[in-house]
Amino acid sequence: MSNIAMLLNIDRCTGCFACQTACRSNNGFSYKEKWMEVVRRDPSYVDGKLRLYHLVAPTIDKCVECYEKDPNPLCSKLCTTGALHVGPVENLMWLQEKSNVVMFMPKKASNDQ
Repeated sequence: MSNIAMLLNIDRCTGCFACQTACRSNNGFSYKEKWMEVVRRDPSYVDGKLRLYHLVAPTIDKCVECYEKDPNPLCSKLCTTGALHVGPVENLMWLQEKSNVVMFMPKKASNDQ
């Protein structure tokens, strides 16, 4: 099932690290490994409004394995703002059109589109 993607609404992400903590807890990897990492950026002004800009950096192949075990993975369940979604690419495309989002997907899935 290589058409699994992760979508992050960067307008909603607060950089709380819940997804990163959930990923580590759920998969039991060491602190030296980073399957999911929250990258926090400094606030900046965009169109006269102060914006926070945080980004998740997933190892998307690991996300595919996790999604195959549970189609409602802990990282997205614990996202307090609903900014993080994991699922089939075709199910996330409508969210991509409505919001300021970043989509991560395996190379094979992105080439198939």
